[in-house]
Amino acid sequence: MYTAPRGMSEDQLNERIPLSVAQWHAHVNICFQSDVSGRRMTRKQLGVKGTIATESECRQAGGRFAPQAGGWMIHVYPFESTLEKIWTH
Repeated sequence: MYTAPRGMSEDQLNERIPLSVAQWHAHVNICFQSDVSGRRMTRKQLGVKGTIATESECRQAGGRFAPQAGGWMIHVYPFESTLEKIWTH
């Protein structure tokens, strides 16, 4: 995986790994389990694949909302057989 800080522009990302080669992405609008709420949330609600996608929904469920978790990233699969598969997310 290649990473870059969240504040980088598209031009800066393109300098690291060209946008024509791979797609930079970020994990956004994520609801995490709050350590202090005492409420139990289901796995379907939480995280990158969670169903909660707004700050108000997350707050109502007792979670902790993150507009962006981490920075930009590209996943790389170096042992795949084709360039397309190596750089496909």
